[in-house]
Amino acid sequence: MVPPAMFDRSPSPPIVKIPGHFGDIMSNRETTLTMPDGFTGIERIMLTGNGNLQRLISAYFNKTVSVEILKNIQVPRTADEDPAVIVHFQREVNLLCSNKIVCNAKSRILIKDQSVYDLVVNKGVGIGQIFRYLDRLPSFELHNLGRTEKTFWREYSLSIPEVDCRLLEVLPSSMFDDNWLLEDPEDIVWEIEA
Repeated sequence: MVPPAMFDRSPSPPIVKIPGHFGDIMSNRETTLTMPDGFTGIERIMLTGNGNLQRLISAYFNKTVSVEILKNIQVPRTADEDPAVIVHFQREVNLLCSNKIVCNAKSRILIKDQSVYDLVVNKGVGIGQIFRYLDRLPSFELHNLGRTEKTFWREYSLSIPEVDCRLLEVLPSSMFDDNWLLEDPEDIVWEIEA
């Protein structure tokens, strides 16, 4: 399946593949993760979070982080898409802390199960809450990461047999500076160029 254009980008520096499971939660005795140079410790923590970025940012700032939905639309399936896909959503949200954007996230969600479709479309379960609602740990795969002049970003997927999500999250590089939440918002370009 060809990913949407919003996920077309040049390769980032090589990274050691992160296991497709929540190794930090269920590892035997050791966990090792090596990433490219050029990221601070807190940035590496954010880049490797297993679908829990909102909680990590909330813990860092010790404040509430809310979700602002910018786009949540059902899009037509493409001819080359997996025939198991029942519905395809594109979504864009901002994570806000103290009314500042701490992350812009774009996602593609493919639902392959009628009961999950009913949860989302008929029962109003948010796409971002599917895994929690189903009480399922998705596999996590970090596909790409990088930085621009004012941001750092990651592209990853979360999957269970019934649902595939591919996400692109962009965060301000300066967000971990002292008093960043109190400063005026920066002029940030949230689009990542290929």
